[in-house]
Amino acid sequence: MKPFCSGSLLRVLLMLRTVEIMVGLLALVCIALSSGMVDGGRSIQPLETEDIQVEKKLKLLNNPFVKSIQSEDGDVIDCVDIYKQPAFDHPLLKNHTIKVPPSFVPTKGDTSASSIMNSSLPFSQVWHKSGSCPNGTIPIRRVLRQHLLNASSLERYGKKPMNIITKHDFHILDYKFALGIQNYHSTAALIASGFSYTGAKADINVWNSPVEADDEYTTGQMTLTSGPFNNSDTIEVGWMVNPSVYGDRHTRLFIYWTNDSGKSSGCFDLLCPGFVQVNKDVLLGGAIEPTSSYYGQQYVIPLEVVKDFDQDVWWLITRTENDTITIGYWPCDMFISMYHIAEMLMWGGDVYSPRMHTGRHTATAMGSGHFSSEHWSMASYIKQPRMRDYSMTYKYPYPSSPFTLEVDCYSAENYAEVLFTEPLFYYGGPGRNLYCP
Repeated sequence: MKPFCSGSLLRVLLMLRTVEIMVGLLALVCIALSSGMVDGGRSIQPLETEDIQVEKKLKLLNNPFVKSIQSEDGDVIDCVDIYKQPAFDHPLLKNHTIKVPPSFVPTKGDTSASSIMNSSLPFSQVWHKSGSCPNGTIPIRRVLRQHLLNASSLERYGKKPMNIITKHDFHILDYKFALGIQNYHSTAALIASGFSYTGAKADINVWNSPVEADDEYTTGQMTLTSGPFNNSDTIEVGWMVNPSVYGDRHTRLFIYWTNDSGKSSGCFDLLCPGFVQVNKDVLLGGAIEPTSSYYGQQYVIPLEVVKDFDQDVWWLITRTENDTITIGYWPCDMFISMYHIAEMLMWGGDVYSPRMHTGRHTATAMGSGHFSSEHWSMASYIKQPRMRDYSMTYKYPYPSSPFTLEVDCYSAENYAEVLFTEPLFYYGGPGRNLYCP
């Protein structure tokens, strides 16, 4: 038998020793990663689990409260000290003094409407059945674990999904204007442009629109905007069905703002700093009850956004049959182009779906889910849209024009039941149908 070479034996021993050293080093790395050991003065932190990320987000979004209310619709409402609300976490509002209600008298509702227009009722919120917040506090809907787990993005929870913004040209009289609409959105609205606007208001008909998927939403709203079509300041107010934010398919009062077309700033309701609430009875993001029924009773949300030049804020106001209610305001410092005025106003509906324009159309409805041509008590409507300019008085928005992005899916039109009377603006549709496959 040929004797074993001593050189070969040495090489084998060296290989075994190398493997032993590598195994030891790997074990040390594993221990360091799992225990957060330091390396060169820098801490090596373990990767956070989803549970840890969710808990951190909940602590960030939910404020300490004075009182808690369990609503019958499943919401938990926290009554938060008015001086500890989310707005004051914004760097521009660190030393902010809460403004007094408008220094001017808000305009009351117009009385020029026909009888059919006056047969609608203002809205109410479900949580009122379960309690109320004490003076010196504001109601904030508590964000729960299931809300975050149901969201399409933990990082952008409470914000709009960010997509490419496409420019759409439309005409009012002989003038051409540019409207920026994010991809995966479909809009049907009455649009006013060409003036300097210092306010807008309307009664927005309220429905519980069907939403096909949890990552889609639908709205009935009023919008004020200013600036470049792809980097604009925007305020939106109205009602919304949005499972990815609210975790259900209830119709809810919402507000939204941004100063960069939603790229990084702004959010819905009070889910980020910016809007200062002063009212203890209106819950932003709160469920609305009842909603309108097909060929039955109609309900509206009266909403007004108006510039206060004395205090440099945009006030949000609603009203009941006998009273005007100041909800809160956006400080003008939150905006760039809209620090002074708005350049465009819109009243109507918006549907978002990540599958919009990519194949089979969504069946998420806008408004009542019926086309505008069906009119009163069947199609959703905007009652008495009004614009305010430097004259500081409200007027019917002229010039203005209906705009529809997908005429076979959702529609819009002005229609008056009685000749020579002010029209209602009707809008809406079912989404996917025979002509919108």
